[in-house]
Amino acid sequence: MSTVNTWDDPRCALSRVFLYPFLYGSIVLVVFANTAVVAAEPKIFLVEEDWELVINQPEVAINSPQIAFFMYPDSGRDDLYFQLQMNYAAEEGYSSGGFRVGAFSGDHPRDEERSRISETLSWDNDRLRWTSAMAVFNNQLMFAVKDGYGYQWGVFGGPEYLVEMNDEGLVNLANYSAAQSLAAVDIGFGSNRVASIRLKTVRLIRTDGSQQVIQVNEFAHQ
Repeated sequence: MSTVNTWDDPRCALSRVFLYPFLYGSIVLVVFANTAVVAAEPKIFLVEEDWELVINQPEVAINSPQIAFFMYPDSGRDDLYFQLQMNYAAEEGYSSGGFRVGAFSGDHPRDEERSRISETLSWDNDRLRWTSAMAVFNNQLMFAVKDGYGYQWGVFGGPEYLVEMNDEGLVNLANYSAAQSLAAVDIGFGSNRVASIRLKTVRLIRTDGSQQVIQVNEFAHQ
């Protein structure tokens, strides 16, 4: 993916939203400051999910556990999604440790980023927390991981892990489903090494700057 250096570029603006959603007071001012887009009705354009993953006893020698998380822009379409692979990266090439984010349309990867962190999880009772953010803007669907922290990895996530793909006609995220995100969590390997996976909070953010906060506090694995 090419690096954007222009501060006024919409992609850069969205990166700022992912990282600092209320730093400039109003999300709509941040995102649309340099566009002529004016929404007649407030629409959900950004969804944030706060996750917590607790590991009990990982096994470095076999790269265990390996967990995949999914976010769907439209709950009626299972072929359009974003994926976060935790503690591994697999598509055309496999690597252990770290994480990978990918954008998929028709089950084909359209964009991906692999973490600079390459450590395989090895600390007993590690606890990782992060926010998965998904947005629709300027005919693109976008996804990023932000505000991540784990005992072993320390801080992770940020604008360098922003992936995107064509919105395929979606104009808002009104059909997003937190229940679908929970149900889609896949422990591909080493479920016995995962103590718990919990979706804590969801935020639905609209183009007028308003937001709805949903306290989910449900476990995908326990």
